[in-house]
Parts: sequence; structure tokens; C-alpha cells
Amino acid sequence: MTSPQPALAGWTISLDLWGTLITHGDRQAASAWRITEFGRVLEAYGHHPSPERLSESVRRARASAAHQQRTTGAQPSVEDQVAVVLEDLGINPGAEGLMKLLATVHTHATLRACPQPMPGALAALDTIKDAGARVVLTSNTLATPSDIHRRLLDSLGLLTVFDDMLFSGDLGVAKPRPEVFAAVAERAGSPFDRVIHVGDDPIADVDGALGAGCHAVHYNPHRESARRAVPDFADHAELPALLVSLCSAPAADLISRSASHD
Repeated sequence: MTSPQPALAGWTISLDLWGTLITHGDRQAASAWRITEFGRVLEAYGHHPSPERLSESVRRARASAAHQQRTTGAQPSVEDQVAVVLEDLGINPGAEGLMKLLATVHTHATLRACPQPMPGALAALDTIKDAGARVVLTSNTLATPSDIHRRLLDSLGLLTVFDDMLFSGDLGVAKPRPEVFAAVAERAGSPFDRVIHVGDDPIADVDGALGAGCHAVHYNPHRESARRAVPDFADHAELPALLVSLCSAPAADLISRSASHD
């Protein structure tokens, strides 16, 4: 007598990172450190913007980059983001070493926020893997490149959980672009209709996955901004059972869920 196949065997479960699997941490601490270190570097090169002006320039640059990424899937490089800050301050980035130092500060600031796993996220990932799924991390990056992400994931005990990790900074495009989800499916050797993406952003994660032909699950802790006919959950303890239920549903039901989004 053969053993029953694990409930999620043959499925690829793609998960967003920030705001879905880990918290954003103390963003104010990260921002304060970035501004302080930017100021020190600039002062060493003879530039003396006020902390208030520097803070506003960094805020505008980050907000613009994040908006473009979330809505269009554009993936600005770290150097491009720093260049926008310098341009706003009227500073020529041509001095030798200036851009490299500022980029290093920019990429490491997130670590100062001390993000932590969402409650129940680690247990949920273990259960999903035990159920036979291929588990993939699919994360947009802005100031924090993939090598810093891997260092962070290692410190949080998450580095070895995933069968694959895709970062927009490496791909050159970001969610919600369909190319991101195509990369998930291609690297997993899975058809699109065997990929379920889980994330907290209705545009980048839900609309992006559905637009690419994958399925989507919305992490929606406040039960807000729900997409019609898109399953959601508020507690990570709910996720494994929700995925098993979805993957056990007749194919026609899953297809109708995706079609009803349009």
C-alpha cells in the first residue's frame, strides 16, 4: 500500500518578505542612523547640509523609488537612489569614494531597524515545507541588496528555510511585474497554475501574481483592502491549512478565483 502524497506536493509556494514574513522593525531608528552617517560622510567631503534638509531629501528619494517600484515594477539601483539624494542637495557625486561610502550606509541602514519574524511565521513555513511544497522567497528590494538580505535572514534563522530566493535587485525588475513571477515558475519548473504567491501588498503581491497567471493569497492582518474572491488570512497559524484547502480544490475553482479578479 502506497503512502498518500503530501498535501502540497507539486506546488510552489512563493512568499513576500517585508510585512509578510518579517516586520519592518524600528524604521525611525534605521532612518536616524542613515541620516547621521550620511551627514558624517558628506561633512568629510566638505558638504554641510542641515540634518533637516538631508532627512527630507532622503525621505523624498525613498518615497519616490518605493512608489515607482510598487506601481510599475521599476528596480532602481542603490547608486541611483543615492544619486537622487545628492542631486536634490545640489552635490556633485563625482568625488572619488563618495558614492561608494554613501551606498554602503544606505544598504546597511535596514539592519539598524532590527526586524523580527512575524508571530507564527517560522512555524507556518515549517508546516508548509513538511506538506511537500517548494517554498520560495520572492522579495522586492530597494536600499537593501540581496547579500544584506541574506545576512539578515541568517540572523533570524530563516536562511535555510527556502528552496530558492529571488530578489528584485538581482532580477532587475520588481513585483508587480509578471517577469518576477515568471522567474519563480521557471526556476521551480512549475506551471503558473501551480504557483501560489503570498504577500501583504494588494498591488505588488496580489495583483502582480494574478496578472502573471499565478494564484494569490493576501496576508491581511487587519482584514482591510481585500480583493474580491482572493483568499486572505490574518494570522500565520491559518496559512498552512488555507494553502492545503486551496491546493485540494478542483482546478476549475482555482481558475475561477483568478478569473473573478478581472
